[in-house]
Amino acid sequence: MKVTHLYHSGFLVELKHTLLLFDWYKGQLPPLNAQKPLYVFVSHVHPDHYDPAIWKLYKEHPAVRYILHKKVPIHHGAALLRVGSRETHSLEGLSIQTLRSTDTGCAFVVEAEGLRFYHAGDLNWWHWEGESQASNVWQDKAFHEELARIAGARFDCAFLPLDPRQEAAAPWGFVDFLKACPTAHAFPMHYWDERAAMLAYLSLPALAPFAGQIVTADVWQTETEDPHEL
Repeated sequence: MKVTHLYHSGFLVELKHTLLLFDWYKGQLPPLNAQKPLYVFVSHVHPDHYDPAIWKLYKEHPAVRYILHKKVPIHHGAALLRVGSRETHSLEGLSIQTLRSTDTGCAFVVEAEGLRFYHAGDLNWWHWEGESQASNVWQDKAFHEELARIAGARFDCAFLPLDPRQEAAAPWGFVDFLKACPTAHAFPMHYWDERAAMLAYLSLPALAPFAGQIVTADVWQTETEDPHEL
């Protein structure tokens, strides 16, 4: 398995027989193996998670399937699956579950080739200084309601927001996810160009128990063939 962090919340996962592309809108895609089907996931329509450039992929790659939140504009002629929140789907050997975002759109739980992946999209504990108490209480409740739906699930890779704009609250959702869901490899995302600020959070005591699970490399690869590495 090889994981490439493209930019912000965009990731390419290359498996033995399958390619998974999540929330790509910026960053250079590496060459894609034309022998492997490509599944393109879009969690929502915000411009830092979706760009119409994704539609050129089905003209360049021989086997592309799009899995889009239902509010993302579609391109006629492409093979696609439109999804809402709190749904389950099967697609060509993939198992797909969606959760409801605390902002807009959905998060994805994807099982492929015996491995399980989580991509948060904009599902996060979005606590903001300056927001009303009622808003922050709702964010807390809504985030943990969704997290409860997958609590105890074991993930091979999880792509989780660690957004420095939240200041002290940035790691709250990240930490609570890892407490709830045993995760082999956790990839911080949603930090734009603020890599140094993101990395600073990793030295906090709350994240110390998960230090061996957190991956910050832009390109990461494991040679294991064991789908049950946890």
